[in-house]
Amino acid sequence: MTPQIMRVLKKLYRADNYEYDRERSVSIYSESTLSEKERDMLEQYGWSANELVYFANHDDILQKLLSLKENPALSQKRCIESFIAGVGGSYPRGRSVLSAWHKLNTLSLHSYDEQGHFACCWVCQGHDEPLFENGAYFQYCLYLGHAYTSQPYYAYLNLKHLLNAPAVQPTEQDVQTFSTLLDLLRNAPEDETPGQFEKRLTSAKILSGDKYTKRGILDSLASVGVIPNPFLTLTPYSWTDFGDIASSEDRLSNTKGRSDMEMPWAGWRGSLKPNEEIITELFGDYL
Repeated sequence: MTPQIMRVLKKLYRADNYEYDRERSVSIYSESTLSEKERDMLEQYGWSANELVYFANHDDILQKLLSLKENPALSQKRCIESFIAGVGGSYPRGRSVLSAWHKLNTLSLHSYDEQGHFACCWVCQGHDEPLFENGAYFQYCLYLGHAYTSQPYYAYLNLKHLLNAPAVQPTEQDVQTFSTLLDLLRNAPEDETPGQFEKRLTSAKILSGDKYTKRGILDSLASVGVIPNPFLTLTPYSWTDFGDIASSEDRLSNTKGRSDMEMPWAGWRGSLKPNEEIITELFGDYL
């Protein structure tokens, strides 16, 4: 994604440049705000302003996602390299690829299962209703570096786009930045909380973006077990139901009244340190 294209997309996806399609519950952005030259740029780049993707229900989402499994363009190597480049900053879109890769390779087909107070699937956090998503706007948000990791359809849209996008290689600076992030976790005070670490991370000025962008990176590392928690053993190659993860928040004092701080990242403490075995397994070739 070139800087010139990103400037055009920022103009296209302005907060005041859309109409809400009530029938499909999706925002439609107008190209009339762009000059003819800018529209030509997007056309030559192959970018459609409004690429609506339809999901019929919970099962349709899972089937679409799992249809990407075993695709060589979505290898572990490629997804790991995209993530490191995302953390490092040369490829902001890569920040949520690790979580999407994890879902693709560990989530299985299952029936929609709503339990307790969760108005979603206990297993995957998905919903069982028709859904339209503006895939083009979603990709734009990913290229900005925003993290969308919770829903299975996020993982599908994320990885589907990668099939036709050029692979990226993390730069030396990306690797150094990622290594520095891990060192910050390694050197955390024993009693440090997630919130305190986020403040220290911001002060270190090694990652770009706002606190939610940075938290998305930490959430992804926690979801594959690099950042451990005291209640659940998470790994890169196994699935843990959303309901089990979310329910464990009731055992944490720091999440009460904090809907923005969620497990598994919310469960970390400085005394836990990062899981060196998983770091070596996933990132050892680059560190």
